[in-house]
Amino acid sequence: MILLIAVAGGVLSGIATTALTIRVLGRRAVLDVPNQRSSHARPTVRGGGIGLATGTLVALAIAHTDLVGSSGIALVIAGLSFGAIGFADDLTSALPPTIRLALQLVAAGAVVAVLWQHASHGIFLTALIGAVATLWIVSFVNAFNFMDGINGISCAETIVAGVAFGLIARHEHQLALQAGALALVAGSIGFAPFNFPTARVFLGDVGSYFAGAWLAVLVVIGLRGSIPAEAMMAPVALYVADTGVTLARRVHRHEAWQQAHRQHTYQRLVDLGWSHTQTTGLVFALVTLCSVLGSVSLFGSVTGRIAADCGVGALITGYLVLPGLIEHRHSPPPRDGRTSRAFRSGADR
Repeated sequence: MILLIAVAGGVLSGIATTALTIRVLGRRAVLDVPNQRSSHARPTVRGGGIGLATGTLVALAIAHTDLVGSSGIALVIAGLSFGAIGFADDLTSALPPTIRLALQLVAAGAVVAVLWQHASHGIFLTALIGAVATLWIVSFVNAFNFMDGINGISCAETIVAGVAFGLIARHEHQLALQAGALALVAGSIGFAPFNFPTARVFLGDVGSYFAGAWLAVLVVIGLRGSIPAEAMMAPVALYVADTGVTLARRVHRHEAWQQAHRQHTYQRLVDLGWSHTQTTGLVFALVTLCSVLGSVSLFGSVTGRIAADCGVGALITGYLVLPGLIEHRHSPPPRDGRTSRAFRSGADR
């Protein structure tokens, strides 16, 4: 019952705070102006993620499950510190990338220090685990930020992943993980109506950093609690794969990978004529299916677990190649019916 009250309180707080944020930031002209990366055509208020963050924190405070323990403290530190970094960038749009990265590493390091303050491992192993966890948190926060480019996509990710983590935590009797996951769901539901299907406000860096950090730490908490890796990684696999493959492709092409671009799979789908609603719906469905398959690791045999893992891989691969398949299907046939001029010219060279 207390979790239901917490979720309801988080949703209402998220709605109220987001509505207020739109008015305040709108008056201060804190706007997301379209650029080469944007999928919107007109300036829109950014920074609405303050509402998502408020709803999440209120829900966690009401649930108060293990709030004074390391898991709850780590989540709050992650959300507030990364959210503050993002908000500073929303207000100024001038935070140097090196400073931003340094601040992120410090914030992630503080979170990891809280989670492993009573570690029983040796110094070397603890340091190694801490380094990996720190890099994971920073990497996923930035991946989440890169993926937050169309209406509703990030709420689809946080709601589905949050529900999945909440159910997994309930099954594994990890109350702190359950409370943290459902708190994020509450904050996301409170923000979602203002961003989807028509966007009156964007999360901004404050929201994408907050939500990305919260999800990343939930994954760390689950893995630290010996929950199977597939169960914790499957709900975030699409975001990781889309960002990782896109960056790898840009590096391979010797492009400036750190600059704004429109080469993510979801962006390519929009450029090919898909609406924001269609693309977000696809992401919602795929993340849901991946989450279900990931949960097989909690119950299934080794064979079933491998089959489920292959299923996740197939779904993610299908998503990544979808724009290329659409482009190929709609590309005009060669004029001479045999070999295109471009191909002949290439062969002649």
